[in-house]
Amino acid sequence: MDFAAPILGAALVVATATAATTIRLAIRSRGTRYSRAGRWPLDRWSRYAAASSGSASIFFALPGVSARIESVTGVDNLGMVMVHLLGILTVVSLQAFLVTWTYQRDAWRRALRVRFGAAFGVAVAITVLGLSAPSGIDLINGYADAGAAIYLLVIDAYWAVTGIAVAWDCLPLAICNARGGHRSIAAAQGLIAASGFASALWGGTEAAFVAVTQIRGDAWSTSVQDAVSSSSAGLFGLFLFSGIAVSIRARHSSR
Repeated sequence: MDFAAPILGAALVVATATAATTIRLAIRSRGTRYSRAGRWPLDRWSRYAAASSGSASIFFALPGVSARIESVTGVDNLGMVMVHLLGILTVVSLQAFLVTWTYQRDAWRRALRVRFGAAFGVAVAITVLGLSAPSGIDLINGYADAGAAIYLLVIDAYWAVTGIAVAWDCLPLAICNARGGHRSIAAAQGLIAASGFASALWGGTEAAFVAVTQIRGDAWSTSVQDAVSSSSAGLFGLFLFSGIAVSIRARHSSR
């Protein structure tokens, strides 16, 4: 049984619902002191950006959608590059959200510069590599030995490293809040930590697949790796957007 498609579908539903909730809250907050000052708090902006870009990324990753984009535009690999760019925006928005949990306010700007700088560098690299790939080379595991290796290693390393960082940030917070009796926020942080582990599994296994393919000429079954990658990506989205949704509820119920 293929578990990846139902997981991706569930992740898309949760991400879309979370994005809709953040938009509704933005509209409701128009009269608050934040909007009057011309500002929107970092946690609200980052949750909105993560949920919106995540919804778009999952949608474009659905079977046939990215292929349709390439067919309409005539640009090879454009659909996959768009999926990954939106995924990077999702991750860096999540990291911006976590900055509000893990750093003092006076250190936010420096932390954000590091995260956005890394995301920008990876985004530029995969855009150049993806759109300059030889004709007939798709940016998927099946072409790990035929010209897509560098692209895949760059994006997979990003998923793995940022996933570990997210889990590292959120798991101690979840444990601390659970012990302190703050169950809702602990649940949100636990879910986001789980999304980090899923992202690390996703990127780590794909990077290993590409590396082994390059070194030995052949790795384990491509179909097995594709199933692991798709399932891990779906779990990443499902856990992440569920965690963001719970964090929104926890914040408003505490008022």
